[in-house]
Amino acid sequence: MEDLFIKETPTTPEVAFKVEDGIFEIKGVSIPEDTEDFYNPLLYHIEEFLTKHNPTKVTLALKLIYVNTSTSGMIGKIIKLLENTASLEQEIIVQWFYETEDEDMKDLGEDFHSFSTLKFEMIPCEEIS
Repeated sequence: MEDLFIKETPTTPEVAFKVEDGIFEIKGVSIPEDTEDFYNPLLYHIEEFLTKHNPTKVTLALKLIYVNTSTSGMIGKIIKLLENTASLEQEIIVQWFYETEDEDMKDLGEDFHSFSTLKFEMIPCEEIS
């Protein structure tokens, strides 16, 4: 399985899936015109990685600046996929980065954490870059 990299656009985030490291990073603004068209291949990639490679540790690093409602739904699907597909031996960590002054993104991360059994790390930062 190969790494996956998608360059950021004005409406879609940068995606960097590093298979060997077990790190899935989604960073930037996410307001795609067709959210499912953008995120469904990511869901497939994550599911294939979990089932075929059986990694011991997986990190989902979410460094989102702004998202629309449909993106929130897809992020929820990614978190649920990780939760439902991972084996008991796998360590799954969700890192939710948010800018310290952005209460909305902090609250969104806390909302996702509240419905998930995965380990969540809320990480404040001055600026997401």
